Parts: sequence; structure tokens; C-alpha cells
Amino acid sequence: MDWKGWKDALIDVVFPGECPICEQGAYRNDGAFACLSCLDELLWINGARCKKCGESMPVPVSIELICSNCREFPLSILSVRSMFKLNEQGRALIHSIKYGGVKRVMGDAPHWFHRNRGFINFIKDAVLIPVPLHRRKMRSRGFNQSLWIAEEFAKVAGGRTVVYDCLERVRSTPSQTKLSRNERRNNVKNAFALRAGTCLDGFNEFVLIDDVYTTGSTLDACAEVLLKSGYPKVRAATMGHG
Repeated sequence: MDWKGWKDALIDVVFPGECPICEQGAYRNDGAFACLSCLDELLWINGARCKKCGESMPVPVSIELICSNCREFPLSILSVRSMFKLNEQGRALIHSIKYGGVKRVMGDAPHWFHRNRGFINFIKDAVLIPVPLHRRKMRSRGFNQSLWIAEEFAKVAGGRTVVYDCLERVRSTPSQTKLSRNERRNNVKNAFALRAGTCLDGFNEFVLIDDVYTTGSTLDACAEVLLKSGYPKVRAATMGHG
């Protein structure tokens, strides 16, 4: 066992954890917090996808199409890339980060990138901008999972990839979970703004980062802030796609 393996083993003794998917012991395989066999059970999005929202599409890889949802509800974002579909295993992984606050799960990011071809190229050398929480939710939760994700993505991507936490949620909004697509759009309209003193001059490529893509309403509301500020090249990347 190398030094990292010993460190992971020691951490797990002092701060015991468990694989967020099968709930057995953490760090059982190759330094990964989650079991590698559990990660294999996620529905990784490779091959053909909607060129706007990144949804998997049952067409030949060489064909780029726009899905029916994106045709009916066009996005301001240039394109979205997600790592995996939200099956039971994917939801469990994200739940451990978003609601469990298990930041050590983020250390598995290199294993995620390995399973999703092209994802690293989608974010590399871009400015990664996490979707913000409202200050009340931030006080209650104590962390922003989207910032955690952005920081780990930037670390793995390397190059000139940077994280700029430059958006703020200026209006507290109800949960989107039970809202329709139109209700979601109205719910987050004008809910975001650039933080005072933000300067993005000199940057060209921007990728919004969130944990999950569902209808794209939240990401699009964030993108519109950047677009109105004169920054046209806005894309988005998430862990899960609902």
C-alpha cells in the first residue's frame, strides 16, 4: 500500500465513512471512496447526446441532434454536459454530497472522468462558475456542493481551468422539486446576479457548474446574468442528468 492508501485507511479509522452507493466500507478499492464496482453501475453518458442539454439519445454517435425538450424550450446556454443519468446509484452518490455533506466523495472525481469520455475536454481551460445558494440556505447547510464540485473538477482538469465564485442568489426561491418546467423558469427568474466587484475581462469560456441538470431552468437563469453582462460563451456541466 502506498502513502495515499495508508492515509485513506487512517482517515477512515478516525472519521469512518461508507460507500454512498452500497453503504459498505469506504476506500476498499484503489483509493476510491465509493466502490469502483458501484461506480460501474452508474449510467455514464457516452456516445450520442443532445447537443444542447447533453441528454443521451438513441442515435448513431456521428449524428448530432437536439432533443424534443430543447426544441420546445430553447436554452440560452450554448451546451450542457453531464456525467451520468440519475438512476438509483447516481442519486445516492449526489445525495451523499448534497445532503450528507460528505466532501471526501469528491476525491473520486478522477474515476468519474475516466468513465465519461470527453468530459475533461469540455471543461478544461474554462472558468468554472458554481451555481450559488441563497445566503439563508448557505447558513443552514454550511456549504455549497456546487462549489465543491467546481473546485474538484478544476483540480482534475488542470491546465488553465479556474474556479470563480462570482454569482450570488439575490432572491430566496422555493424548492424546484415539485414544480412544472414553466413554474421552474418563473421561480428562478431574476434570482441571480454577479457579485459586486466581479470582473471577468480577459476570460472567454465560462462553464456553469451544478450537481444536477433537470430542466435547465436554474442554469439558464444563471447564464442569462452572464449573457446580459456581455459574456456570450456560456456552457454548463453537472454530475447528474435527471
